[in-house]
This record gives sequence, C-alpha cells and structure tokens, in this order.
Amino acid sequence: MASPQPVLARQGNVVEIRSYNLKPGTRDRFHQLFLKEALPMLKRWKVDVIAYGPSLHDQDSYFLMRGFDGVEIRQKAEDAFYGSEEWIKGPRERVLADIDAYTTILLRLDDQTIQGLRKLGGQGLSGGANDLQVLTKLNDDYIQAVQRSDVTRFSEILSEDFLCSMPDGSLLDRKAFLEYTAKPVAIKNLQAHDVNVRLMGDIAIIHATTSYKTADGKDSGGRYTDVWSRRNGRWVAVSAHVTRR
Repeated sequence: MASPQPVLARQGNVVEIRSYNLKPGTRDRFHQLFLKEALPMLKRWKVDVIAYGPSLHDQDSYFLMRGFDGVEIRQKAEDAFYGSEEWIKGPRERVLADIDAYTTILLRLDDQTIQGLRKLGGQGLSGGANDLQVLTKLNDDYIQAVQRSDVTRFSEILSEDFLCSMPDGSLLDRKAFLEYTAKPVAIKNLQAHDVNVRLMGDIAIIHATTSYKTADGKDSGGRYTDVWSRRNGRWVAVSAHVTRR
C-alpha cells in the first residue's frame, strides 16, 4: 500500500465545495462510510477537510468542503489521493456505488470566512457526526460485552428501564438481563456487520447482522435491533431485540 505523500494540501484560501447527488435512501450509509473510512483516509493524506454532511434541501444530497493552498496544489493532492492504492483498493467502490452524480466548485475565500465554515464541522444526520461516532463505539462495546460476559460495562450503558427480547421469545428486564449476561458465553468470535445507525433527535435505532461460532465450532449468525436514548446528555440502551439462526 502506498504511503501518504507529504503535506500536499494545507489550510489555504482555495476552497473546493463538492455536492453529491446520492442514490435514494443511501445517505445514512454514505455518511457512515465517510466517517469510518474516507474521512480518516483524507486526514492521513493531510487533506484539509473544512466541513461535510447532509445538505438541507433534500434527503439525498451531501456536501464536502476541502481547503488548499492553491489550484495546482489541489490538483496534485487529489490526483495523489484518488490514484492511491489505499483509496482504489479501499472504500472507492463502496463510496461510488452510492453516488449518482456530483458537482465541484472552487472559490477563493478569506481566512475569516473559512474559519466560519469550519464551525459547520461534520454535519451529522439529525444528531450530528459526534453522536454517530459515540453510538458506533457504544454498539461495539455492547457486542464485546456480550462476548465477554461483561456485566460491569452493561451496567454502565443500559438504562434502568432496559428491556431485551431474547432469541427464545422471552423478555428480560435490566436485572434479569444482567444476570443472564453473567453466565459463561458458549459462542465465540461474535462480530457485528452491516451496522446501520439511524439518528432521530434524542433517539437512535441500530440495526446489524451478527456472525459467530457455536460451541461445536459451526458458523452461525443472526440479527439485532437496539434502541438508544439520549438522557441527561448521555446515550443509553433502552431496548434490544435479538434473533439467531
């Protein structure tokens, strides 16, 4: 994999505004892919990301603003980034799969205006990019707590009125769920896939599939839906529904 080039793009007075028309219903997925893979890659390549997020005018538009020290530097930076093995063999196909079309505008802006644009930061879907990052980490913690029988971590992230629908059809409250969690786990290598975080103000719904190995070494999996609520400024899990094959 090619190493990122030395600083090709830095804070400057040329701002590129890229507007994406996304395929209907893909903006949630596109935003998550951008946060998890494209944005960290841009930062590794020293590209100055000023702001990004959903456009307000419809449900299928997204924008990205990047700053450069000049038009020629921008071209060199983007040629290097989009021509890199890291991009081509990484998220390129998945990113392009959600894009119908895009337009690019270049502007020369003064420093004060650029600093104002930076206040936009990462515009998340409903709850903001930070909420998405927090919930993604909490989802990972939840999965790891299941695999490790981590009652302590669950005690921290479950609401007092938490309820869980189990694969056998039973419904456990918080106390019963923690008691169930304390028992040794028979499955191994539990992992979450296709995680979809849907933010709706102070409520978030997380859908995902799972894969794991059973006690006898067979591959299996399932699906879960978790509901999270922001309470007193903190996200807590209030509901879970689990299915297994």
